[in-house]
Amino acid sequence: MGPLPPPGRPARTPDETARRPPSAGPPTPAARRQARERPAADRPVPERRAPAPRRRDDVIFGRNAVLEAARAGRVRRVLVAAGLGPDPRLDELRSLVPVQEAAPARVEAMAQGAHQGVVAELLPRTFLTLRQLLDGSPTLLLALDSIEDPQNLGAILRSAEAAGVDGVVLPERRSAPLSGAAVKASSGASEHLRICRVPGLPSAVADVRRAGLWCVALDPRGEALPWEFDLRLPVCIVVGGEGAGVHRLVKERCDARLRLPMAGRVASLNASAAASALLYEVARQRSR
Repeated sequence: MGPLPPPGRPARTPDETARRPPSAGPPTPAARRQARERPAADRPVPERRAPAPRRRDDVIFGRNAVLEAARAGRVRRVLVAAGLGPDPRLDELRSLVPVQEAAPARVEAMAQGAHQGVVAELLPRTFLTLRQLLDGSPTLLLALDSIEDPQNLGAILRSAEAAGVDGVVLPERRSAPLSGAAVKASSGASEHLRICRVPGLPSAVADVRRAGLWCVALDPRGEALPWEFDLRLPVCIVVGGEGAGVHRLVKERCDARLRLPMAGRVASLNASAAASALLYEVARQRSR
C-alpha cells in the first residue's frame, strides 16, 4: 500500500497520475546543445524600443519665450506652424529674426513642450566668468545651489530678471541645464540676464565676498528675518534646492542666514517662491 495523501487532498487515480506532466528540472546537456544549434530564424527576437528623441539645448518654444529671446538677440531662426491666426507677437518676431512657415507636424517634432505653434533655434550661449560678472560692479547677485529642476530654475530666473538682479551664478555640477524647458519656464527672461558658471559654489561665494558684496543664504533655520538685515547693501543671495537647501560649506562661507517666516503648517516654500519673496524684500528696502 502506497503512502496516504495529505489530509484534505483526494488521492490521485492511476489515470491522473499517468497524465501528470513531468516536473521541470534543469535543462540537460543535450537540450542546451539543441538550443545552441537552433537556426537564428527560429529564435525569438527581443522587442526593440525606439530610442527617445534627444533633447536639444539650443531649441526654445512658446511665443513669449521666443519673442524675449529674439529681443535679446539670441535667436538664429524661428519656425512658425502654418495656419496660425494674427498675433502682434508674431509680427514683431518677423521684424527681428528670420521666420519660416512650416508644417505643424514639423514644429511639434522640434519642440519639447507646449509650443503655441512657435519654435526657435538659439545662437550659442556664452556664459560669463565670475570675474567678468564682478567687474561690472554688481549690487545684487543671485547664486543658485543645486536647483536641478528646469521648471524651478526658469521660474527663479524670471523673478530675478523682474526684480533687477545684476547677474546669476550657477554651479557647473548639480544644476539644471539652461534648456528650452527652463527658458520657457522663465518666459524668456533668462535671455536678458548675465549668467556665469562656476566650478564650485563655496569658492565662488568667497570670491564674491572679497569683491565687497555681502553673501546671505536662504535657510529655514536662519538666525534673522529678511527685514532685520540691511539688504540695501551690495548683496549676493544664495538659494538652495528642494530638500537639502543650501549646502553646509556654502552656508559656512556666507555672512548671514535669513529665514522666511512661516505662519502655516508647512515648514518651507519651494525654491522659486522663496527666492521671489526675498528678492522683492530687497526691492522694497531699496525703494525707501
